[in-house]
Amino acid sequence: MVLERLYVIPHGDEIIDMPDRESKEMHDKIIEITRDDNSDSIIVLTPHGMTLSSGIPIINTENLYGEYSTKTAKLVSKHKTDKEIVRNIAAEFGKEMVTVNFATSSGPLSVFPEDFGTIIPLTFFGNQKISIISQPRISDTEKLMRLGRNIWNTVDSMDIKISVIFSADQAHTHSKSGPYGFSEYAKLYEDRIRGYFERGSLQGLENMEQGMVVEAKPDSYWNMVILNGFLKSSGMQVTMDYHYVENYFGMMLAHGIK
Repeated sequence: MVLERLYVIPHGDEIIDMPDRESKEMHDKIIEITRDDNSDSIIVLTPHGMTLSSGIPIINTENLYGEYSTKTAKLVSKHKTDKEIVRNIAAEFGKEMVTVNFATSSGPLSVFPEDFGTIIPLTFFGNQKISIISQPRISDTEKLMRLGRNIWNTVDSMDIKISVIFSADQAHTHSKSGPYGFSEYAKLYEDRIRGYFERGSLQGLENMEQGMVVEAKPDSYWNMVILNGFLKSSGMQVTMDYHYVENYFGMMLAHGIK
């Protein structure tokens, strides 16, 4: 096994468009921590992919393709699915993980759309095979922790270099002018999450008050609980590389350390 890298990477358009100093610093810092990534395959956990009323979707099409336009750029992302990783994670987790196909399971018509939570982080990487897991927004934190443990077990069992990206933005209610309005809980959530990463451990994050999560409106929380399960099984810690609030939502960059 070689876990090449472990990342938490935001997916706001601003890290592509760089309209201000902080977004440019975030962009440059992402380049700095990803430039030496030599992974053969990347697992991406995205909060903006397919959602199911029950079960956790993992994409199993042969091909993945997405286009996404920001104010300054048109991003095009094209990858092959690492079907061996998909099979192993699905087998490890069990029947509650649903392998998703479109049109066919293989061949040129077997294409699933990449979402912006996948496309934007992958802009900083090469053309590796990838495996996309859509974030399950469920209240069962033990199940989320188990998914994190199972992803680690899959990585640990394979003989290729694998990187794992937890695509996540933080609280979305920092500003009255934002699309989700203002809540005092945005800063509380942001400070709490930042505190976990500054300490290097997410221990206890799974017990965060759900009222705070609802009011702060992050898309990060469920992926962060999954990450906590991954860290517990791998024995790794995390370190924060950069953090700021872009108008109405928070963006944090972090990576795993042994």
